[in-house]
Amino acid sequence: MTERPIIAPASGQDQPLAAADISQLVAVTLRLAMELSALRERVATHESLLQRHGLLDTATVDAYQPSGDETAQRLQQARALIESLSRDLGAPS
Repeated sequence: MTERPIIAPASGQDQPLAAADISQLVAVTLRLAMELSALRERVATHESLLQRHGLLDTATVDAYQPSGDETAQRLQQARALIESLSRDLGAPS
């Protein structure tokens, strides 16, 4: 029995993924999972501390609108993460 390549859609075409590509995808996925786990832990810690000191109102947090400068900084950080992940995948940035 011959092994069939894994197919992933790209630009409307099916393109087989090489083993090296799959390895890169796994590495990126694990990196994102680790980042997400660390962020969840930190957010939970912050929320617990703020609630403990009576400083957290969940409705206020949910309704928060960042300033223009904060939004720009968030976008810059998101772009840096995407560029880093693109480098991990060997894609041009």
